[in-house]
Amino acid sequence: MSFVLFVLAIFSAVHIIIPCVYYVIMKRIAEKGSWNLSLSDNYQPTATVIVATYNEANVIVNKLQNLEEVDYPKGKLEVIIVDSASTDRTASIAKTYITKNELSFNTLILEENQRGGKATALNYALQHASGDIIATSDADCLWTPDSFRNAIRYLSDPSVAAVCGQEVPINSNETLATRTESQHRQLFNYIRIGESKINSTIVFEGALALYKRELLQRFDESCDDSGSALNLVQKGYRTIMIPDAFFLNPFPSAWNLKIAKKTRRAQHLIEVWWRYLKLNAKRKLKLHAWIGRINIFLYILNPLLFPIFIFTLLLLLLECPALALAIPLMMLVPKTRDLSVLYVTNYLFLLIAIFREARGKKQIIWEK
Repeated sequence: MSFVLFVLAIFSAVHIIIPCVYYVIMKRIAEKGSWNLSLSDNYQPTATVIVATYNEANVIVNKLQNLEEVDYPKGKLEVIIVDSASTDRTASIAKTYITKNELSFNTLILEENQRGGKATALNYALQHASGDIIATSDADCLWTPDSFRNAIRYLSDPSVAAVCGQEVPINSNETLATRTESQHRQLFNYIRIGESKINSTIVFEGALALYKRELLQRFDESCDDSGSALNLVQKGYRTIMIPDAFFLNPFPSAWNLKIAKKTRRAQHLIEVWWRYLKLNAKRKLKLHAWIGRINIFLYILNPLLFPIFIFTLLLLLLECPALALAIPLMMLVPKTRDLSVLYVTNYLFLLIAIFREARGKKQIIWEK
């Protein structure tokens, strides 16, 4: 029994230590590392912002008003609303608002007859876009006024093909579901900025993402935003998350809605890293080797060690029942309790996503 417990403890230690060490290293690089980029504050190309919508009647006007507040020359800005067969008059409401209000940028509203998924809608809009920079956003998120200008600045470097901003949940203290998501975002953003400073991150945020049009032929219709980033990295360019561009987003406060959203995101990432593995096997991969290997471990291998860790913990409690007293004491401390819930739920989301991916159940069309 003790030998079995020893072996399980080794696997459990790997499960815990590697993510923690990677986070500490990436956080330090994110805070202290250099970008090794040549940036220009005078870089102001034309830009098209694409907003894909489905049943966004309650928020589409707020989104248009938010884009009006963007700090960027409006003569160089174009906005395309591409609606995927909404049933709540989203497109009609947007048209009425644009007709009654003199917006400072050009607008175009496109309507799809049937839903084909977010990337399909973006590619439809891409055919009508005129900007040198293509930006994507969501109808229910809000950009801070300076985020767009800050993001475009990083595209002035010839080596950078795409940039994305950071998500800030606007209802972070509403429920346990939103509190844990806020904590996850803080950890997540440090890792992605650290990876970006080393070279690139392919874990992308489509609610505030900008791409050079000359390099973006199509949005990836299989792996969403992160798939598009990987395609650009494979062309030899950098894709980065930056520290001074933010979008505010309401996050689901109910657990059933959070599970649906998080497992969908996790499944897209697992598919991206599976594609990474196949490229690596063919020796065609251009992403920084260690970034890719660690993320393969974090998203595909480490979730499989999670049940081993839980089983090991249960065995330890059986061997030493006194340790069980520490659990209720930990739950009395709010931050420790929230971090524990974050740890358990994140790995459950990944396991569900791995199971769905293995069964071939892809979710391309997003739900409200």
